[in-house]
This record gives sequence, structure tokens and C-alpha cells, in this order.
Amino acid sequence: MLQGALIGLVVALAMVFWNRRQAKLGTGLAGAVESALAGAGRLTLAEIAQRVGKASFMGRGEVAQALNALASVNKVRIHPAPEGTPQLEKVDHIRYERVV
Repeated sequence: MLQGALIGLVVALAMVFWNRRQAKLGTGLAGAVESALAGAGRLTLAEIAQRVGKASFMGRGEVAQALNALASVNKVRIHPAPEGTPQLEKVDHIRYERVV
């Protein structure tokens, strides 16, 4: 059981570093997300996922990971949902903007 937990931890850390590397280099899905945000203003997760062709539930998760990686290298600014937005609806109101 400990071995499985360690393997899971290593894989999770590897994915975080891989996504961050792609965000820095502007390659992979992070590069596609960055180019989709270029000149588009503030977009929601659903709008970005639609633009990069990943509108499915799993695709939106991948786009969210790419957006977080881009935010960690200061290429994307996250605009939080307005105060009072219910927790389950925040994903529909958070907006992302490319930093120039």
C-alpha cells in the first residue's frame, strides 16, 4: 500500500513539472491555450476549452491544468468569481486573461 502511494506521488509531481515546463516553453496544450487566449480578453474555462477543441469533461480538466501551469509562470492572470457566487458555480464565473 505504501508503495502504491509513493508511485502515485511521484507520478503527480512529474505531471506538475511537465505541465509547468510546457507552459514555460509554450508547447503542448499549454501553448494552444495561450494562443487561444491571445487577443480574446477574459474567457471562462468552458470558452477556452471550446476554442482548443477539448470541450468534454476530461478535456476541461486538462485545460484547467494547463491554465494553472500558465498562471504559475505568470503568463495567465486569473480573475476570481464575484463575491457571493455559490461554490459549485464558481467554475462558470472564473475568467482567465493572457498577460502580455
